[in-house]
Amino acid sequence: MSFMRVIIPFAVAAVLSVLAPAAAFADDDAPACLSESELRHLVNSGAVVPQIYAFRTARSRIGGDVISASLCPKDAGFVYNITTLTKDGKLARIQIDAVTGKPTDSQ
Repeated sequence: MSFMRVIIPFAVAAVLSVLAPAAAFADDDAPACLSESELRHLVNSGAVVPQIYAFRTARSRIGGDVISASLCPKDAGFVYNITTLTKDGKLARIQIDAVTGKPTDSQ
């Protein structure tokens, strides 16, 4: 029985990560999130913080393991849309300002 308690949250997370990517944060009129190469270019140029900093902020703020992340344009800058799977098996979402590495005001 404990095996099922471990497997079910991961199975749910896997299905949700395929069916509901970071679009949960996106507006219909908002431009698409950036590709890995675009993200790498912005990090290398110093325009945004590396994803690992955003991951650390997300984990310290809402806990759990990061299961998906994307860098998306927002207003005049960029945000990391991060989804974590908490220890109790729930999904939690947070937006991290990609320039400062801090949660957005809406958090």
